[in-house]
Amino acid sequence: MPHHTFTKLAQKLGPIIYLQLGQVPTVIVSSPRLARLILKTHDHVFSNRPQLVSAQYLSFNCSDVTFSPYGPYWRQARKICVTELLSSKRVNSFQLIRDEEVSRLLTTLSAHPGTEVNVSELFLSLANDILCRVAFGRRFTERVGSSNHLAAVLRETQELFAGMSVGDFFPEWEWVHSVSGYKRRLMKNLNELRRVCDEVIKEHLQRGETGIKEDFVAVLLRVQKQDNLEVPITDDNLKALVLVNLSSNLFK
Repeated sequence: MPHHTFTKLAQKLGPIIYLQLGQVPTVIVSSPRLARLILKTHDHVFSNRPQLVSAQYLSFNCSDVTFSPYGPYWRQARKICVTELLSSKRVNSFQLIRDEEVSRLLTTLSAHPGTEVNVSELFLSLANDILCRVAFGRRFTERVGSSNHLAAVLRETQELFAGMSVGDFFPEWEWVHSVSGYKRRLMKNLNELRRVCDEVIKEHLQRGETGIKEDFVAVLLRVQKQDNLEVPITDDNLKALVLVNLSSNLFK
């Protein structure tokens, strides 16, 4: 595991190390003082993340908050996430959804007295159902049973993000992605993500103003129409912002 290796290197070489990882120059810090300087004092200098191959595809050309470069779009996207999607008021507004899903879980448990149950699996399903209702307006389990297979799609997304790609360390070796089949997996997963998101957006547009509590997609569709945006929000930007909030919490 890289962080274990970096720890051992830091014990030998000190709290700041320069490494050449393939063609990528890398600085590693491992002290609270240096971490504070990078993450707080000079955070705007170090805020950009590497343009990973997986992010270029699966975050819709790095247009989510995680991978988009520091600038007007990133500041706007972060503001939308903080004020519209993750604010205390917004989180509290979904209390009814959390209560309903917990009650549903308890009903399921009470219907099978005296039998063994996998509590971890039940709580995972509970968390995912809540997150999907908050993001999409539907339960996670409802989406799994659909033709889109959201569970399998997002699992593949997580694996592609977490996996190591030689091309990330040797950007000039773009041909490696085609030979290894990595690009084919990325394209397939991107098409599936796009299909899922297009379906969800279409449902929301057809539903219109029904008085139903706004989920993440509805919020972003509303914000997208505002005429005071510094940078226009495209449909792909909207999909990236929804997915990063959802996939970062699913399957934990």
